[in-house]
Amino acid sequence: MYLEKIIHDTRIILPANKEGLYYFIENMTTGAYFFLANIPQAEGEYTIRYKDSYGNLMINNKDLKITFNNDEVIQFSKYRSQVYFNNDMSITALPMKDIQEIANNTFYTEEQYEAVDFVKLHIYDYNTAEFLLRHYYY
Repeated sequence: MYLEKIIHDTRIILPANKEGLYYFIENMTTGAYFFLANIPQAEGEYTIRYKDSYGNLMINNKDLKITFNNDEVIQFSKYRSQVYFNNDMSITALPMKDIQEIANNTFYTEEQYEAVDFVKLHIYDYNTAEFLLRHYYY
């Protein structure tokens, strides 16, 4: 079961209990989204995907394999690997911390209330209590 909350233009979907695995945060103005799966990976990271407002996707899976156009296979082998597609979209493999910092800097426009700190994994709602993503990590 999941809880949904909208803070200004930020849509946040949180697990209702500690057994929940997925967090989804969407900027309803720009279309950017941040996805975190509470599933530990090697190297002390969790699965993260971030799509910025330009359609560029960042993942923290350096071993990702993608089949493109039903025949072309793209294999990432290390962090900072990047693939560009014809539709001006790119996919980049980055460490979790790098993606968090990029999301912190690009998720919101200058005018928007910043309800989420992606580095600290905090969600701030000035109307009610603070919600914490980090209870899984500390």
